[in-house]
Amino acid sequence: MVKTQYNQQHMGAAYGPYGQMTQAPQAETMRIDDVIVRTVALVAATFVAAILTYSMVADAFTTTALGETVITDQSAFNTAMTLGTIGMVVGLGIMIFSMFKPVTNPFVAFAYAIGQGLLLGGVSAFFETLWPGIVVNALLATILVFGAMLALYKFRILKNSPMFTKVIVGAGIGIFALTMINLVVGMFGMDLGLFAAPGESASALQWIIAIGITLWAAFSFILDFDMIEYSANNGAPKKYAWAGAFGLTAGLIFLYWNLLRLLSYFQSN
Repeated sequence: MVKTQYNQQHMGAAYGPYGQMTQAPQAETMRIDDVIVRTVALVAATFVAAILTYSMVADAFTTTALGETVITDQSAFNTAMTLGTIGMVVGLGIMIFSMFKPVTNPFVAFAYAIGQGLLLGGVSAFFETLWPGIVVNALLATILVFGAMLALYKFRILKNSPMFTKVIVGAGIGIFALTMINLVVGMFGMDLGLFAAPGESASALQWIIAIGITLWAAFSFILDFDMIEYSANNGAPKKYAWAGAFGLTAGLIFLYWNLLRLLSYFQSN
């Protein structure tokens, strides 16, 4: 009897006596640490997938005595390109999906990370054969830019605002539309001249576009940091930690792509 009264008193403090509950038990909420752990896991998955196709492409190329780079293992190269193409399609589909609904499913988040890793590894290896050391420089630059943006947000040097959100979101839509148009046009063998091909000298317009997109990729982290902090402070369900981790992972991958392109422009000019 005493035990029953004790249980009723303590249950009643939160929900009301048994049989007379006034509210449901609280769902577990997300913390910033949850986002960090999930982001590390997604980035690790991207890295592992990238190593697979990177090694395939790296092994497929050989430098001749004349300094020319040729493909000696066509099978490995084709396999890497197939995996990269699949990764690109999967990543593009999930990214479009994320525009309409937050990615809170870990399987979807990992599918994106692995798909992008497969694409990233093969392309990175190709760039590395042209300009040895460019991949390490792009990775270091990505880490430094991300760290700088995090510090600027942490110390409130840069803060989100309604106007800042409008500018970043509007520019993001424009960049996505421009990229999709360029991709579709490229499938038909046409070139809009928006991005320089590897090894080609970049025009003034291509430099402006590359720098502008890279800056957007960096400043877009402010929206991610603000969303994560707001969600954690306002008791968002724990599943939304995956949405925060997905956003950071996608941002890091996009920043890396653009820094890799920008560094290649420096090498080609």
